[in-house]
Parts: sequence; C-alpha cells; structure tokens
Amino acid sequence: MTTNEKKIPEIRFGKLLKYALGLIYNPLKAISGIVHDYGDIATLKIAKIGRIIFVNHPDFVKHILKDNQENYSRRKAISQPSFSALKELLGNGIFTSDGEDWEKQHRLLQNLFSPTSNSATLPIIESELKKMQADWENKLLSSPIIDIEQDMHLLILRILLRTHVSDTISVDPEKIFASLRGFTNSSNSKVIFSIQLKALFLKTFNIKYHYKKSQKYLDYLFSVTDTLVAGLIENQYKPTGLFAMMLEDYRLKRVTEQDIKDQFLNFLFAGFETTATGIVFTLFNLATHPEIQQSLVNELMQENTETGSFSNSKLDKVIRESLRLYPPVWSYARETIKEDNINGYNIPANTLILISAYALHRHKDFWENPEIFNINNFEKEL
Repeated sequence: MTTNEKKIPEIRFGKLLKYALGLIYNPLKAISGIVHDYGDIATLKIAKIGRIIFVNHPDFVKHILKDNQENYSRRKAISQPSFSALKELLGNGIFTSDGEDWEKQHRLLQNLFSPTSNSATLPIIESELKKMQADWENKLLSSPIIDIEQDMHLLILRILLRTHVSDTISVDPEKIFASLRGFTNSSNSKVIFSIQLKALFLKTFNIKYHYKKSQKYLDYLFSVTDTLVAGLIENQYKPTGLFAMMLEDYRLKRVTEQDIKDQFLNFLFAGFETTATGIVFTLFNLATHPEIQQSLVNELMQENTETGSFSNSKLDKVIRESLRLYPPVWSYARETIKEDNINGYNIPANTLILISAYALHRHKDFWENPEIFNINNFEKEL
C-alpha cells in the first residue's frame, strides 16, 4: 500500500458470520447494516480465496458503471458460481454482455424508444389495459381482493410479447410467467449469496460447486424460446418491434439464431419484470398515500380535459420517488479486470464488486428522511 493509499474497511471476524448469514437470509438488511457500520466502501473476505467489495457512494458508482466501465465486467461477474443459472438463461444478451457486444446490442435497442416506435405500441397497450380493467371489474363482483402484483406482471408480459415479438403468436403468458417466477424464486438473492459463500468455502478444497435446482424452469423457457424463434424465422408469425429488426439482421447475416434466442430470453427475464415491479410499487405508494393519489388523479383529469394528453410533473415525481425507495433492480454485480483505484482505495483485479441501489438510494448524505416516501425529493430537478 502506497503512502497516499487508503485502506478499505474490512468486515472483522467478529461480524463476519453475522453479515455472511445476513446476506443469505435478509440481504437488504445485511447490506444496509454494512453501509451503516463501515461507510461507503467495505470488503468482506473469505479466508484468502475471495472477497466481495461493497460500494455505496454515487461518485464511486459513477466510476464503476460509467467512467471506467471497461474495467468492471458484467460477463465476469455473472460467471461467478452464484450466477451460473442466470448466465445459462441470459446467454450473451444485453444484460450480460460487455464491450463491443454490448454497444452493438445497445444501438439496436435504442431504435425501440423513438417517438415513432413508441406511438406504434399505444393501441396494443390501450387494448390490454381495457381487458385488464374489465377483468378486475368481473373479479370484484365475487371478491374484494385482487392480486395486483401478478396481474400487472401478466399485463406487461402480454404487452411485451405483442409489441416486440409478434402479435400473432399463440403462447400461454401465465405458464411463461409461472416458470419465470419459479426460476427467480430458485435463484433469488438468498440463494445467490448462499451459493457464492458456499462456492468460496469449497474452493478452499479445490471443489467446484454447481447449482442445479433451477434447471426445470430453464428447460421449459428454452423450449418456448426454441419453438417461438423457429416460427419467426420460418415466417409462421409476423414479427413486431425488436424481433422485426433482429430478423431483418438475421436475413442479412448480421446476427445468428442464437443471438435472437438470447435477446428474447433477456427481454423475457428483465424486459417486463422490472417495469411491472416498478409499477406495482408506484401503485403501492399511491395506495398508502391517498392524499397524493387523489391530488394526482385530479391533476391528470384536468390536464386530459384541457389538452387531451398527459405531461404531469407530479406523476413524474411519484414514479421517481417510487424507484428511489423501491428500485426493481436493487443490486448490481461487476468483477474487476485490472487493478484500479477509486478515491484513493486500491481495488484488486478479479474482485467481485457489489452495488446496492436500495442502500445507495437511502444514503443519508443525499436524502433527508430517506426511508420516507416524499415526492418533493425531486422538486428541484423538475
């Protein structure tokens, strides 16, 4: 360590078991505890065989995810034993790729968010919303309880399939969703941290650990993907959105059939789940703050009456604050390629870096009363 180099606070032996078990059984609480006890950067070492560095400052995160992103690999992180099932599912799609692969896929996906592309999806979105509204009205005739979380996930999944895969395919969204939910439950944060710690321990004895409990869900999702992509390539279905563009690239030999399958599984796993979860938490926050909900409804109704459209700043603040308090993707993992230095701290090569959006969004230096839902947190930005 050089004279100017700062030592990363290390989780001491006395608290090692506490936080190791905490990461398995309640990772959000454990990471929040690490941040509270050790500050914006801390390291958890397992003997001499591995370590996890926790980072929780916006400047550090910006360095990792933007300024020096080439040195912090998604692909290497997802190659860890704890992410083996996720790596098998997502292949080399947008959420697991690095470098030129990521840039190429990112450019392709950018085309989906043009005003023209967005406008083309509106009729499908409107029709699906009307179907869900009618379904809820029927359900309320027999029961006062509606599973909004599941219904919202199924809604976004149906919209995704119709707008960016094909509007003519015949698939069972409920069965796909059930398999995705089974996969995520068998590969959740509790499982991931358990596998990671177990794999690091077994590495001491030169034993490689492989997790297989999610395999049955993977097999079904792969089967659906194979059938669907084959049908698209053979012109059995008319493609829409992303897959219309990917099939055009396939005909020109710019992408392979496997590229299409990987992108479909990336969209299936992360393209609707995060959106649906964000909407569910936004609805939850509105339901638990009825005064904000009523004020928002009044403003939206007035704006629609006067202009025929919505551009409501209060809605924007509600969404932002919901994403701050309950980020759908609450953690990010990267692995260093080369040694680096962040704000005077030496970051070794081949080290797993964990960033928790959940903890970062509650950083007391940047948010007043960070546990409280307060849409005025974003007043200055708007």
